Amino acid sequence: MSAEAFLRAWGALTGDLSSLVDTALAVEPPGGCDEAWAAWLSRCGVAPLDDDERLADFSRAAQTKGAPLSEVRACLDALAREATARLAPLHTGLTPPQAALVDESLAQLSSTALESYRVKATEKKRRMFGHAKQAAAQHRYSQQAAAKGYVLGCGACGAPRLSDSFTCAFCGGTL
Repeated sequence: MSAEAFLRAWGALTGDLSSLVDTALAVEPPGGCDEAWAAWLSRCGVAPLDDDERLADFSRAAQTKGAPLSEVRACLDALAREATARLAPLHTGLTPPQAALVDESLAQLSSTALESYRVKATEKKRRMFGHAKQAAAQHRYSQQAAAKGYVLGCGACGAPRLSDSFTCAFCGGTL
């Protein structure tokens, strides 16, 4: 087999891996099992968790979105096994260092992808005005001029003060 055939197979694996992780992250409601994720479970031969196990796994991992970590792990392991079987015959077109690198990459595929998924699935959601405040702090003049005033923020939701009132226009909290 040629190196080109190997690269095509590796590209297909990378595409499958990206699709699996993207589908798992998009599961709605978080911790649930929508149709797209059920299709991946079926393709990988993974039995879906029952509702109680699903909730326990999701909570234990402190996830904020996506499919439960144990289901994703099982699918990644199945994908790694499938890739190993698909790529094994293509090793003949590789040099020994290339073949060793491929074997090492395949051995780490599941754990590396799972850690990446875990980080994304446990990200804390930003508060409503977090992005606006971060963007304002990065303004090119924010560090050069001395502040002539400041914006009061709501202690409850973080919203900026929009009027002379000390009551938040968004949540009714005290500014």
